[in-house]
Amino acid sequence: MFHPANTLSLTHSARRMVHVAAILLAAFFATTLVATKAQAASNLTIVADRAQIIRIAGEISSVIVGNPAFADVSVQKKFLIVHGRNFGQTNILILDENGETLADLNVTVIKGPDRNISVYRGGQKASYACAPKCESTLQVGDSKLYFESVNQAIATKMDLARSAGKLTTK
Repeated sequence: MFHPANTLSLTHSARRMVHVAAILLAAFFATTLVATKAQAASNLTIVADRAQIIRIAGEISSVIVGNPAFADVSVQKKFLIVHGRNFGQTNILILDENGETLADLNVTVIKGPDRNISVYRGGQKASYACAPKCESTLQVGDSKLYFESVNQAIATKMDLARSAGKLTTK
């Protein structure tokens, strides 16, 4: 049976639903606008001991690296060269001359490709890069004796290369 009170109640209920929907829609759009600004941060994954070029829209004035033990940066006009140093995470902020954020990078530095292996002998770690022949390399966590030995070999090789370069430039 039709009753006028039920019609009024339904209309009031419908108005309330429209009002609630409008509030939810407004909240959704407000959240979306805030999230869009927050998305100015972008994620960058880089391999340790590698560099990656990042193009920046705008004139770079300042660069702030959260933790230079994990990554560092070289600035070249409108782009950055990001160098992965050690495994871990940090952030890089790029500012213009007014202090406005041009970019906010969340940087994750990872171990290189699968061709890198770790060998454990008696609890001591040694790292090798195998492409295709395995060669000694340095990684965070290598045993002290192994690290020092490989580091000395690399330093000697670099010195020999510098000496050879001096001979060819005369």
